[in-house]
Formats: sequence, structure tokens, C-alpha cells
Amino acid sequence: MKKIEVISLDRVGLVGEISKVLSRVGGNIVSHTANVTSDGTAAISYFSADVELGRDADTEALSRRLRRIRNVRQVRISDI
Repeated sequence: MKKIEVISLDRVGLVGEISKVLSRVGGNIVSHTANVTSDGTAAISYFSADVELGRDADTEALSRRLRRIRNVRQVRISDI
């Protein structure tokens, strides 16, 4: 199981795009949270999910795919 964290400028459809990327690599979201805060100038989205991935999942490739989503600023993937 992996914890996936994505920090991005908030916008409509962001969680859906993250979910689509995870689905395309065979990921199963077990639980997730999504919160939005403001840095004073923009709304910042903090997405965190516990995800089941296949044994041979390429987490570097997954991280690159998530970073290609528009407005994503940071991606962290860690074992849990």
C-alpha cells in the first residue's frame, strides 16, 4: 500500500483527474482526503490517498504522470 500526496492549485475536476491517473495504472483508492486552503493569493488543494498498487507498479512513472496534471506543484509517494 502507498500513500500518495498531491499539492496543486485548486480547480474544478482536479480530484477526478488524479483518480483517473491512478485508475489507469491499476490503482485502487482505499481512502482519501482532499482539503483546500488559501495562501493569501490562491486556493491550494491538498490531496492524500491510501492506494493499493500492483507489486510491479512503477512509482516513478506514476509520480511523473501525476506531475503532468495541470497546476500540480508537488507529488509524494511513500510506503505505508
